[in-house]
Amino acid sequence: MHVLVGVGAALLLAGCSDRPNDLVDNRYYRNPDPTTTSASPPSAPTQAPTPAAAPATRQKTVELDRLAMTAKDLAEEGVQPSGSPTRTVQPTLPDCQAPLGEADAAYQTAWTYPTGSTIRQYLAEYRENAADVITAVRAKLTCGTYPAAGSEVRVSAPVAANGQVSWCATSSRQSACTVLDDNGTVLSVVVVTAVTEAKAKSAVTRIAPLAATALGRNS
Repeated sequence: MHVLVGVGAALLLAGCSDRPNDLVDNRYYRNPDPTTTSASPPSAPTQAPTPAAAPATRQKTVELDRLAMTAKDLAEEGVQPSGSPTRTVQPTLPDCQAPLGEADAAYQTAWTYPTGSTIRQYLAEYRENAADVITAVRAKLTCGTYPAAGSEVRVSAPVAANGQVSWCATSSRQSACTVLDDNGTVLSVVVVTAVTEAKAKSAVTRIAPLAATALGRNS
């Protein structure tokens, strides 16, 4: 798995305190009786307030759009952007309803081939290592089949290679092959759909290294 060096940014607030009061000048009063004198007791100095505690360090938010594949990355695929990028967090994958955990942020792009096949990339940022999300997904991909849009979808066993996890989900209508990758707290999900499993698998195999390179840009 790739290792993303997380960069923490601390905002330190220095507490400001009022300047301590000086001792009040003694003022002497002479009584009518010249043999007796008295002095006003000095006032106690005001205690300076305790400086405010510094806030807890927060992790810097990753600019997910900078880790997404670009038109230049996908130039050899001959695809065109499909719609505008979105930032909706996706809680699960359709395959076996595999959970994607609680992401703090997300970024999704889509691309279309002249043939109608598609590429979708979903990036998500977590507070913990994204490798844990991939582990949870693999554990859930045991359903074998599931119904979708009136068809039965067959899910192949996930395969781990080159630090990535991939599988295909195929119905009588189309096939969608997925590859997961992570870099520190960022998860990358690339899904290629095509009319046959062979075409989808071939495309996702070509694209997986491109997605890995993009994911490591800020490492």
